[in-house]
Parts: sequence; structure tokens; C-alpha cells
Amino acid sequence: MAKTTNSNTVVILDDEIGHIVWMLDYFENKGLDYLPCSSANEAIDILQEEIYRFAIIDLNVPISPPLDEAARQLGEVYLRYPGLYVARRARNMGYRDRQIVIYSVHRDESVTKIANQIGCTYILKGRPKEIKNELELVVSYDPTD
Repeated sequence: MAKTTNSNTVVILDDEIGHIVWMLDYFENKGLDYLPCSSANEAIDILQEEIYRFAIIDLNVPISPPLDEAARQLGEVYLRYPGLYVARRARNMGYRDRQIVIYSVHRDESVTKIANQIGCTYILKGRPKEIKNELELVVSYDPTD
């Protein structure tokens, strides 16, 4: 397993970061730094730099060449939800357990199936209590163990 090299920083992938300012405030209140990114390509670049504390990934984000073709080769669901492609890549980079949380506005059974296969938490955006509960679990998880 890869060792977490930056245990104080959270990567947040969302192309509408203004909608989750409350989450950024939450992380700051917990003493965590965050790196926002707005596309799948940018997120992959950041996640490859080191293993951060965890990543919060919106499923519906832009993706550009050449990653769009790599996502397409994995199947239509990865192209439809580029954040799922980012989550899969992060798991293959060494992110583990509670270090990857994906979220979306709508529940999709094909995403649920893949999230279970790759070991990611999948939550809905419109359920603040569920998100907050998951964030509490994620923040309390020590990925350096």
C-alpha cells in the first residue's frame, strides 16, 4: 500500500465549487487544507503528485483528451461520470479505504456497483446529513496507519 505523504490536505474535485463552500469551511474548521480542482484531468495531475489525506470527487465533471478516451475504454459509465474514472485511478495509485468519496446529484445503480467493486464511498449531494456523517468518518480515519 502507498503511504500517505500529505495527511493534512484534501483534494476536492467539483466544477461548481461555489455550491460546496460549506464543505470547504468544514475542512478549514477541522484544520485541514484543501486543493480544489475542476476537471478530471486536473484532479489526476494533482492526485499523482502524492497521496493526500483523502479525495472528495464529484461524478459530473469535465474530462478532456486523452483521459476521455481512457475513460471510454473502461465503459460508458466512466465516460458519463468522469469522476468515477478519477476515483478508479486514485484507487490504483494507492488511495485506500475511506480516502475516496464520490458524490452526485442522482443515484445510479451502475455507479453503485462500480463504487463497491473499487472500494469507494458513494453519497448523494442532496443529502447533507449523509454527507456530513461520511465526512466525519473520513476526517477521523487516519490514512497514515
